[in-house]
Amino acid sequence: MTLADEVLSGLLARGERARLRGSNRAIQTTFTNEDSPYWRLGYAQRQHVHVRFSAAEHAGAVQLRWARQGGDDRPLENIRLLDADKLAAFLGIASRSETLQKSRETLTPWLATHPRVIELLDAWKHLKTPRGLGAESTPDVAAALLVLDALQLEQGEDQIVRAFSRRLFRDSKRIEALVRHIDLLTAEQLSSPTRQQEEVFGALGLVKEPRPFLMAGTGSLTLESTQGCPVAKPYIGVSGRHVIAYAGMPAWVLSIENLTTFHQASQHPDADAGLILYTGGMPSPSWCRAYATILESIPPRILVYHWGDIDQGGFRIAAHIRRKCILRHAFLPWLMDATQLSGTALSEVTEAERGRMARHAHDAGWDALSRHMLAQTMEQEGIAIRLPPVVA
Repeated sequence: MTLADEVLSGLLARGERARLRGSNRAIQTTFTNEDSPYWRLGYAQRQHVHVRFSAAEHAGAVQLRWARQGGDDRPLENIRLLDADKLAAFLGIASRSETLQKSRETLTPWLATHPRVIELLDAWKHLKTPRGLGAESTPDVAAALLVLDALQLEQGEDQIVRAFSRRLFRDSKRIEALVRHIDLLTAEQLSSPTRQQEEVFGALGLVKEPRPFLMAGTGSLTLESTQGCPVAKPYIGVSGRHVIAYAGMPAWVLSIENLTTFHQASQHPDADAGLILYTGGMPSPSWCRAYATILESIPPRILVYHWGDIDQGGFRIAAHIRRKCILRHAFLPWLMDATQLSGTALSEVTEAERGRMARHAHDAGWDALSRHMLAQTMEQEGIAIRLPPVVA
């Protein structure tokens, strides 16, 4: 970019910010300072800059003020912005107001169904770029919204992400390229921290391959074909979408976030007393439906626990399970209170991270844990295996 266009682009950016603030203050750049790059130009280069500035003035975008002396090499003292829209047109770019109008027109079909779109347009209007995404990302945001609408039509059935992407866009990797946009559209807040792809896609049912519904303990399942399926040792895996009923009387129910911990728990001597389920990280819609079906078959007096990582993601998963699956049962944390893990190596985190952990714990219904949340995290694989007690 030439010096002339750098100066003009800078004037445009400052002018649009001033317009946003409602400021009438003059937007200008001066060249009287000897340290200005303008004075490091040779005669011929300066003449080229003058020609470009004069053309912008002729377009009605800026006003030039020249030095009173200097002859043929009379220098430029000042350039003032007159009209941001005309300057944008002169530079061959869309002004912010034009860009925002086009973004609104593109995203209008989702204004009523996705409130986050209204928030995003307002952020762009105020020169904010959530997740680093500005108004120029509008086509990708629209594509992400198409993904969410298509998933809604699938009524919560898990989808193989690359097959689903090819069906929607004729590009098997298109959806994976939209993870930032999908994260932004489905996050709790516009300002929420970035989540991992596995968590974002998992909650929506976008999976790399079909996931088995893994469970260990006591009882038996009834599958869609009316086939009985005892919970064999050490565990069984079935298609979650085919689970229609559960028969059994476990002493407790425990969902576990991580696979290694699930395998260890399934082989614990006390595993036969209860029912243990592997969530697969952030559980998908089909997993949540199968889990809710199982809980419908179990008396409300039986306690339901969740054991996940002691971090923001772990508590967010717990909140998601409570919201999607827990209707009648008490829902309790298992080994997720750092204050009760003395001797365990915990990692320190910021106060902001602690606050987000506490908020998710509150959303999971764990108010006491939320109030006493420590600014410490721990992966559940680092915690010794223990299972809930059998309550008489």
